[in-house]
Amino acid sequence: MPTNGKRIQKRTAATVALQISSAKQPFITELAFTENFSLHGVRVVTEREWKPGERVVVKSYHGSIQSRARVIYCHLLAKARYAVGLELHSAVGTWVDASQSAGAEI
Repeated sequence: MPTNGKRIQKRTAATVALQISSAKQPFITELAFTENFSLHGVRVVTEREWKPGERVVVKSYHGSIQSRARVIYCHLLAKARYAVGLELHSAVGTWVDASQSAGAEI
């Protein structure tokens, strides 16, 4: 979360494949890739527009990340591409960067 325009936690740039599912409608699901993550948040690129405040569940395809999350923002990047900020709640597991096959535990 930003405080006075600055983030409290450092972000780690990584490309991690995630499955994002609507908490209310679990059949609404999408494969997305992270741009960066921290202990409590992640920025992903999606093809679907997610609504701020929407509750979702994220699971990594590689590694073992699982978390409930809340959509903080959704910005249009290009046609059918969105940058989505997620606030993670009760995240557990290990991030695995698909481009480097390295893990980072949270």
